[in-house]
Amino acid sequence: MRQFLRTALAGAVLAGMLAVSAAAADFTGCAAQLQALGLFRGSGQGYELDRAPTRAEAAVMLVRLLGEEQQALALQYDAPFTDLYDWQQPYVQYLHENGLTTGVSAAAFAPEEACSAQMYAAFVLRALGYTEAEGDYTYESVLAFAGQAGLYDPAVTDTADFLRDDVAAASYTALSLPVKGSGQSLLDSLVADGAVEAQAAAPVQALFSLYGQYCAATADMEALQQYTVREGLTVSLSGAGTDGTCLQMEGSKTVDRTQGSAAAGGTLTLYAPGVAPYTQTYQRDAAGQDGAVRAGLLYGYGVVPLACVQSIEQMDGTWTVTLAGLPAPYAGSLWALAHAGGAFEPAGDAALVQTVLQDGRIASQTLTAALEQNGTALQAVLTAVLDSEA
Repeated sequence: MRQFLRTALAGAVLAGMLAVSAAAADFTGCAAQLQALGLFRGSGQGYELDRAPTRAEAAVMLVRLLGEEQQALALQYDAPFTDLYDWQQPYVQYLHENGLTTGVSAAAFAPEEACSAQMYAAFVLRALGYTEAEGDYTYESVLAFAGQAGLYDPAVTDTADFLRDDVAAASYTALSLPVKGSGQSLLDSLVADGAVEAQAAAPVQALFSLYGQYCAATADMEALQQYTVREGLTVSLSGAGTDGTCLQMEGSKTVDRTQGSAAAGGTLTLYAPGVAPYTQTYQRDAAGQDGAVRAGLLYGYGVVPLACVQSIEQMDGTWTVTLAGLPAPYAGSLWALAHAGGAFEPAGDAALVQTVLQDGRIASQTLTAALEQNGTALQAVLTAVLDSEA
């Protein structure tokens, strides 16, 4: 193992192969929270977050987010669609009866066809009180409106390859958002209507409240769309024959979110027993990347999306966010690990500590993540300091 890691690490640096493979975000934690609230259910195969949602599943989620599941289950089916299974009929009946959905034809709903990001956004926005009829959005503009409303976060939601993973993240996020024309969040509204048990909702409501304070404290980051950060990364290996092996990165990253562009450059240095230290320069451009690396370059520094938050604490201007696993923006920030001895997996939740100034900007952050592969443990510490506006 020691010789393999030394060779792989050295080869990766020497050959300039440092690029991370695209990795889908994993919002199992969001799905579990939704299930605990009675709003999400898996199948005999689990949550199945790695496949596309169906139109029937989207209909079920909308009815639940409206707090109308019990009313729907009591309805007699007389909608015109002839292609529904028995378990799907009550939900589609409720939506059809209330003018909230249509089929693909006069007699077909196409329940097993994939639900797109646009369709799901329109469904959930209706649960939040927004409608096309009142001019809040059009189907063509629904993705942009979903972003403005806080439903779809570009660091989280993959609208091009929309999966049940994205459904879990968006649905969980929706619970924290205010219902149109109301001072209540969607979750508060569901509790008030008796659709969600108050005891089950209480810890989630407490998290949402603290997260709201965090967002208020970092409010100026939304306006900071162009900036530069100085970055440093230290990755230490420990395990059979790997002690003393270390990878260090120093550099800077310039981001322009208005253009969707980001570029990073600096040096990588490998230290390993029996191998002379080797330093190589690197350049990374978001335009040449996709998946986790692109997310890391664009969104690895800034306000943590709610769907990524396991817990959050505040003390004297410092916010500590426990991340649920290692979501794509943060996994992508560790791109230098790719091809360095194989694919490493998160070994538990990661922690992100952010120092927030009174002007509402995040001055610095430190990400600490434990990783592992086949008994080899890694400790990764990624630091970033706001340098200047680009």
